[in-house]
Amino acid sequence: MTKQWTIDLLVADLIARIEKKDLADRNGKLPSEKELMEHYQVSRYSLRQALSRLSKRGYIYQIQGRGSYVHDQLTQEQKAVQSDLGFTEDLAREGKLIQTVQATQRLVSYAEIDFSPSHQRFSDNQLFIEVERFRTLDDQPYLIEKSYYLADIVGQIPESAMYGSMFEYFAQEKGVTVSFIDKFIRCELLTAKQAAFFGMNAGSPSLVVRDDSYLREGDLMAFSKIFYDYRETTLFMHKKLQD
Repeated sequence: MTKQWTIDLLVADLIARIEKKDLADRNGKLPSEKELMEHYQVSRYSLRQALSRLSKRGYIYQIQGRGSYVHDQLTQEQKAVQSDLGFTEDLAREGKLIQTVQATQRLVSYAEIDFSPSHQRFSDNQLFIEVERFRTLDDQPYLIEKSYYLADIVGQIPESAMYGSMFEYFAQEKGVTVSFIDKFIRCELLTAKQAAFFGMNAGSPSLVVRDDSYLREGDLMAFSKIFYDYRETTLFMHKKLQD
């Protein structure tokens, strides 16, 4: 019986073959679309969706009229920073386990928040739900996330939601879907509490990704800071220019 390849399964298999170095030729070029469609017995649409995901996640790059190529410098630890999914979903699809080991929330006013969104200000009495999460990857310290959600948009957040994918919870339970996210990358120093989680000294540097998350209508829903251990962080970015 022929295996039924969903797009998720197809992506996972292509990644596995790329990492085993048994998909591309010696020049890094993938088989043609026709060859891949015949091998997997999938439609052109499914294959192109899978290749698009690989491109966005940094495994391959595509050259118009020439085909798809593997990034030969990409290792298992290096990942693209651009993705249609959250970290939890991406990592889960790669067989990794990301878990929230500690989470807290409290209701605060704009006057009480630790940092502001990049391009928007609120009245001092605007209410936010402050969420702080400490997360591990395969049982090792991975990131610390501090977020502020507009209370009048997301409402109450149950404790169970803080231990999974927050955006998935908002989409499924609240009907609130993030449309786009602005990201800013900078370096900041860790507090004593943050440093202890990473096994570092207070005041050590951390790579910080600032997120501003917007709804389809352009309304800001949340803004966050995600702190990473600089010793374990590699940034990989792929920029495609016009041919």
